[in-house]
Amino acid sequence: MSSPKQPDRLLYRQTRSVKAGQVERFKIHYTPYQETPPASLWVKIRNVENIAMRAAFLAGPHILYVDCRSDEYDQNKKCFITADQPVYEPQLLPGQSFYAQLSCHTIKNSYSWVVDVVSQIIFNNTIDVDFEIMIGTSKAILHDCSNPDNKVVNADKTGTFVSTELLNVSNQDTFDLWNLPVPDATRPIHLVILTHGLHSNVTTDMLYLKEQIDNQDNGKDNVVVKGYMGNIGKTERGIKYLGSRVAEFVVDLVTNNESFNNGRVTKISFIGHSLGGLVQTFAIAYLQVNFPTFFRTIRPINFIALASPMLGIVNENPVYIRLALLAGVVGITGRDMGLKFVEADGKPLLLLLPSGPTHQVLKRFARRTVYSNAVNDGIVPMRTSSLLFLDYRGILQIVNSPQATTPERADDPKTTIVPTSLMIEEQETPVLSPVQAMLSYLLPQKQSKKADIQRFQTKEVSGSTSGETLDVFPTVGVLETAASLILPPLPSLKFITNPDARVDPIVHDKVYSEDDLPPSNDSDTIDYDVEHLEEEIAREYHKDMTWRKVVVKLKADAHNSIIVRRRFANAYGWPVIDHLVKNHFAIEDEEPEATQETGTEIEISKQEDEEDDLGLSTIVSRDLITRQNKEIDSVSVDENEICEHHWINSKDSSNALFSVGPTGMLAEVTEMVGNIRDQIYNYGVQQPN
Repeated sequence: MSSPKQPDRLLYRQTRSVKAGQVERFKIHYTPYQETPPASLWVKIRNVENIAMRAAFLAGPHILYVDCRSDEYDQNKKCFITADQPVYEPQLLPGQSFYAQLSCHTIKNSYSWVVDVVSQIIFNNTIDVDFEIMIGTSKAILHDCSNPDNKVVNADKTGTFVSTELLNVSNQDTFDLWNLPVPDATRPIHLVILTHGLHSNVTTDMLYLKEQIDNQDNGKDNVVVKGYMGNIGKTERGIKYLGSRVAEFVVDLVTNNESFNNGRVTKISFIGHSLGGLVQTFAIAYLQVNFPTFFRTIRPINFIALASPMLGIVNENPVYIRLALLAGVVGITGRDMGLKFVEADGKPLLLLLPSGPTHQVLKRFARRTVYSNAVNDGIVPMRTSSLLFLDYRGILQIVNSPQATTPERADDPKTTIVPTSLMIEEQETPVLSPVQAMLSYLLPQKQSKKADIQRFQTKEVSGSTSGETLDVFPTVGVLETAASLILPPLPSLKFITNPDARVDPIVHDKVYSEDDLPPSNDSDTIDYDVEHLEEEIAREYHKDMTWRKVVVKLKADAHNSIIVRRRFANAYGWPVIDHLVKNHFAIEDEEPEATQETGTEIEISKQEDEEDDLGLSTIVSRDLITRQNKEIDSVSVDENEICEHHWINSKDSSNALFSVGPTGMLAEVTEMVGNIRDQIYNYGVQQPN
């Protein structure tokens, strides 16, 4: 005789909150009693913020990303059983709930699942999003918990309401996930530094990349991945400001942290996304100038930039966009990328950046790689993220071809079939960076001129015709960009559960040297026209060194997907991260170019770099940068001035706007709004019933 059905009950409840750049991970371990068949459980995550906060998009947004997956789920293995497939909600709005069944359809001794709850806040470092997580024996009981009138037992309490031998839930926060123990404390460390982009953060937006590198074990490298968290909410303050802080973080890490000091770190790699590519470039120059022994004692291995505007972002945009950048639409950072503002020596920062100390260090990296989006990136065009010079003719044949094509790959000659279309299942849309959305509206990519493409076509290979005209690259128009940002296609369930259904997005993978560049038609005198500046910057990066250039073709929201900003919502970028990890952390380290030279040759090379220094060394001084950073930090908006509108006539108002930009000021304002919200909430709690 079968045992009577047990009444549904709440097994676990916990409340948490996340700020910008924060994530909470819950690991659920369930060991059902052996004498009874295991019943499936249910988990619920509820965004407990007031529904009215949905309208306060720019003051947050108060939205969560949530996903739930079995601990046994492997994205590289087929998963056809519905109960085992991962589920996710890319935008859990205030007042909404997310439900997932924790299936126990197979008989096992124990079951485990992982639930990630990620903040989608962009503009404010102090406002948080409150949520609750509950586990119960049915979906109905979890639903009833939201209504106090139902009087569900333990619905107003937190904790585990059954034996921990039956159900154990462990919780890791952002700090825990980014401070895991060193894999092997007895071996030298290969330190990997991740750097985020504009209005982004390293802790959530680059968490997937970190964990994929962590999971790669080549049996030799003792890899530890870190990222500087202090630049969140400050990305409009300029490349020098951001890069110097990243460099100081690295120095502090290898000198004062007990896990990394005393020579434990012997190798270092840098990976930057978007603006992060420029920030890490300045960081290595800062290290070289102010800490000359750093790269003598720690060997540089990988320098990687993904969708980074290495040449700025103004060439393919209208004049009014250039003017907006110069006017401080995105603070000092926008001015830096506008190429018109010059440093004390009369040259734009991005022109100085690849010269002198940067060049000395870049040549010493074992590998230098840039990843570029061929299409669907309304933020950073391919020409700037790929350092301008490419085999455009070969790439165009692949990008514009609706049929099977053989991509040119540096490591794999196999043919990759590209279908003409993909079936996208109907799902809710993910939340994207509002600032990136605004930038995509403000920075529509205009049609590139055919002459421009031909001018930067690398030297012809056998069988090609130098005189043939190059077609225009498919670009993202204003309406198309707007539509893809509002309703971007999510990866299909087939894509997520079946590796065989994924199309290889790598359309071009080739190592370029200075010899591949077409001859320059310009004189030695620098023409400060934007296009000529771009070429000058690109040639400086290619001088005496090779670059591996990987061009990818991703679906809409390519700028975020190239780093898999969110595990499932940006899953189209999985193959890109796989390529990055496989080709940079799963192989033998190559000898860097500089170490292959004799001592005399190294000294001569150093002297040549110093002679070619365009003036970068003069602006990288630690004392100078420290003073400048303090001045930038001192620019803030007083809450009283905001309320009384005195900011209009404030003598510091123009500097404040120029330093941090409108969205930087918005962060200051929304912080005040958040404080007011908390005061109202506390006032309501304290009122008598």
